[in-house]
Amino acid sequence: MKQILSKEQPIILLLGCSHWANHNRDVFNVQHDNMLTPERQSEIQVCIEKLKRFQPTKVAIEVATEQSHDINEQYHSYRAGNFQLSAEEYHQLGFRIAAAYQHEEMYAINWNESLGFDYGLDVVYEFAQKHQPEIYKQLTGDGRKNLEQAQERLSQATVCEQLLEINDPANLARDHQAYLTMARIGTGKQYVGIGWVQGWYARNLRIFVNLTRIITSPYDRVLVIYGSGHIPLLHQFIHDSGLYKLDAISTYL
Repeated sequence: MKQILSKEQPIILLLGCSHWANHNRDVFNVQHDNMLTPERQSEIQVCIEKLKRFQPTKVAIEVATEQSHDINEQYHSYRAGNFQLSAEEYHQLGFRIAAAYQHEEMYAINWNESLGFDYGLDVVYEFAQKHQPEIYKQLTGDGRKNLEQAQERLSQATVCEQLLEINDPANLARDHQAYLTMARIGTGKQYVGIGWVQGWYARNLRIFVNLTRIITSPYDRVLVIYGSGHIPLLHQFIHDSGLYKLDAISTYL
């Protein structure tokens, strides 16, 4: 019997976020005010109501795959009324949206190990500062400028406005350019910048593969809540795979 293939494709909605809990793991980090205040909680609830219109069947979050058991223990405790959410965006948005649709589990898809990084980020920046000061100045100058501008806008913007700005294609593209600037660090046969950037690409490719592993139905609708720096590559991998449809976050926020 000839197999009948579904014409449906799973749909993915990528939501880039900054890290609301201020754990300062990136090179440049905006500092959020307390996302647990009544005012911010009210704004977050507005975003949740908007995002719920996507009607996700699954919510994928930036938590390591090996922590899936622990994060789902938290999620089940939350649904039972026995867990207090932290400021983490995957708690505030991910848990609450998944619970609204009575999802049975959260999907942890992150990968963040050292494999694939030939050089540490500190080595890359030190090399640029010593041998390619113009690139070092560009990286650090642009990073500080963008950070200062983002920090200034944070206090004035609602949570939905913050998310819309972060996910603006022009802003995502500008931030992604820093990785290609970094790739130029090195001289002769020393590809110091590429030694780090290739690890960044490999990490995101693994995240993409982890995402593919949780999609089990052509009718899946997956909301992916992730650090905004990952969004350009995840978007590229998802689009180029031809396996899924990508929805636009601006449709909902």
